[in-house]
Amino acid sequence: MPKRLIVAFAILNLILVTAYSQVPPVETPQCNEEFARFLVDQQVSESRSVEQTDKRIRILMRAAEFLWKYDEPTARDYFTEAYKVATDRFREKGFEVIEDKGLTTQLPDHRFEVIRAIAAKDGEWAKKLIDELLKEYEKAAAERKDFEKGRELQDLVRMARELVKTNPELSRALLRRVMKYPLDFHWFFVLHGIAGDDRAFSDSMYGEALANYSNASPRRMLFLSAYPFASSRMLGPEKGQYGSSVPDGLTPNRVLQQRFIETFLRRVITFSSDPQNLNLPPDEYRKPEPVYMVGALTELEPIVIQQFPQLLAQFSEAKARATSMLTEQTRKDLTDLDKRNESLDFNFEDRIAKLEKAEAEGKLTDMMIVNLLTFGSNKLTEAQFKQIEPWLDKIKEDSTRSEAINYFWYLRTQLAVKEYRLSEADRFARKVPEVEHRAMLFFEIASAQLKNANDAASVYQTLRDVGRLAESSETSVEKARVLLALSNQYISINSVFAIQELSDSIAVINQLEDPTKVMSTSVTRQIRGKGFASFTVYSLPGQNLEGTFKAISKDNFEMSLSNAKSLADKYLRTLAVLAVAQNCVDKVKKAPARTAKPKN
Repeated sequence: MPKRLIVAFAILNLILVTAYSQVPPVETPQCNEEFARFLVDQQVSESRSVEQTDKRIRILMRAAEFLWKYDEPTARDYFTEAYKVATDRFREKGFEVIEDKGLTTQLPDHRFEVIRAIAAKDGEWAKKLIDELLKEYEKAAAERKDFEKGRELQDLVRMARELVKTNPELSRALLRRVMKYPLDFHWFFVLHGIAGDDRAFSDSMYGEALANYSNASPRRMLFLSAYPFASSRMLGPEKGQYGSSVPDGLTPNRVLQQRFIETFLRRVITFSSDPQNLNLPPDEYRKPEPVYMVGALTELEPIVIQQFPQLLAQFSEAKARATSMLTEQTRKDLTDLDKRNESLDFNFEDRIAKLEKAEAEGKLTDMMIVNLLTFGSNKLTEAQFKQIEPWLDKIKEDSTRSEAINYFWYLRTQLAVKEYRLSEADRFARKVPEVEHRAMLFFEIASAQLKNANDAASVYQTLRDVGRLAESSETSVEKARVLLALSNQYISINSVFAIQELSDSIAVINQLEDPTKVMSTSVTRQIRGKGFASFTVYSLPGQNLEGTFKAISKDNFEMSLSNAKSLADKYLRTLAVLAVAQNCVDKVKKAPARTAKPKN
């Protein structure tokens, strides 16, 4: 066939497919409240034979969420049963983790999963359950290992963070509940997170937290030091251990800065004035308090001099008292910590110079090269990527070098997409070997193409490349998740293709040894070397299995339901059917407009 005819045929086919995909969905007689409730009752009944308690909990939760509007008593029974099952599981297993390729991942606390779902329907009931849960926590916390001691509080502030937009009053109540417990690192993260959604709310909660914790130990008070400065790191020697992205809505606040500095200086003075604190043993795995006081005051000194000179007298007293508490050993501790943290302030040129010097002295390590790539990776420029590239070949360990190079091309592709250099982005993405990671990059390219009318037609080719990538890969969880994500990408542009990719993903899911792994949308990128490891977690775009079925069934109920019922795994089948059924009751059916009769 002549080339021109091939091109013309391809364009005609694209027009026909696009036109077909844009045909308004036909109202399905079956998709109504009565039929949806029948589906839910059927799935809940079938699921009672599901033995795994974590799956049973989620089925009960989804059924309760569905029924709440139509049969609240039954929905409450389901929520109550789900919470009991979750509590019994926790008492049996405690906090659960999984080990995968050397990476330890904490599994969710199912008690909080249920409480989150209840909070969306009945905030007062959620608060009562939280009070009961915290009473159990108070009894057990003292006997726990360090990383488990505050798990409930971390989950609670995370829930408060999620509720800021939908129920700010409940969010505030939960944060105030957490204030009854010692100040810890979760406050550093939650305040930054909330600021991205509601700056006024986060400012208000910061003020309350600062007042509430004004008598905390100086070390713990530093968890509140980053927020008023809109900093990704806290003040003091522990700043290298905690880091957080700074949301766009978070900018420096001089009023809150002054309040923090005044509060911290008062606390340093009162702490160092008490003779009993001279020999106070440090918290487990921590240095003595004077190390943190002097370290933070050293960083604050230029800020006080330049911006808050009215606090100089108070600052001088605090520093003199804190310094007088230092011993020979704590001075050494402070010096060691300062040396460890000094690279945090290095810019890119400083890091390159450090590598060049280390290489000249024969002291170059794999970790130094990897750090050049991973530290501040979201701020690297194309010119800097070009400078980094030759250093990667100098990594000695084969596996470390391979992982670093793959991550290099991943990051470089993301920058090319951001700067709308899409042809380069496509070329870079093809250098990333992992199926899920390359697919995510193609999805980013497709998203950019859709935003530009000149490139909108190219999105089909990009998504088709993802399809070919998946087709050429072996049957695996990764392949199934890529096909699910691809189905999501097609929803808004071609519902026919979306259904096809959904069917293909189910065919793969039904062949998996553990099909429930497709429920996760997180993808981990890791670089391991001798004595170090770097981990980054990304999410596949779109929805998970439930979200995909709910989104697709808005336009095609029958085909979505058919695909849901074709899932071999009873648990996944139940969740998929419930997601489809939800659309039948979420639809807002408008009564046809009446035409006014003319008056005689």
